[in-house]
Amino acid sequence: MTNSSPPSSAQENPLWQFSLGFYRHEEVEEFLLSCQDKKGADVCLMLWASYATACGHQLSEEGWRVADRGLAPRRRIITSVRHLRCLLGRFRPHSQRIYDLFKRYELNLERLQLAALWKICVEEWPGDRPALELAGQQYGLLQKEQAYWSELIESFMTQSRSLGKTKTNSP
Repeated sequence: MTNSSPPSSAQENPLWQFSLGFYRHEEVEEFLLSCQDKKGADVCLMLWASYATACGHQLSEEGWRVADRGLAPRRRIITSVRHLRCLLGRFRPHSQRIYDLFKRYELNLERLQLAALWKICVEEWPGDRPALELAGQQYGLLQKEQAYWSELIESFMTQSRSLGKTKTNSP
């Protein structure tokens, strides 16, 4: 489960690699976007909590608050870009090129968010609470939603192990 080679840059880190695979896993995108739309959740923070859970790490409330506050300015930018992209999506196929450009820009901003979260991972914040519990508390997720999220992570990790593609790096 661990990969001892260091990432080539802050943006190429195990959290980013995990996030790419996990987000593509069955039902994950739908769940995360539902939490974003209905609960105001930050998908990047939810991916971070998912990664911590997959690695068997806990997070602290202080670490969560630092991450949440630290990401707030970029989160507003990402939200603005997302809203513009969605607006452009209504005019497709005429707006397809600029829509795709905004989609790539939004993804790059999210990659930077995850790079910032990765830096927090390697700073060794003392964790004392399950990551999904913290995120669930932050976003008002019901216990059944947290249980479903946990099942998605376990399913992804099981599938990744069976395919031999797990590339997480324990912080």
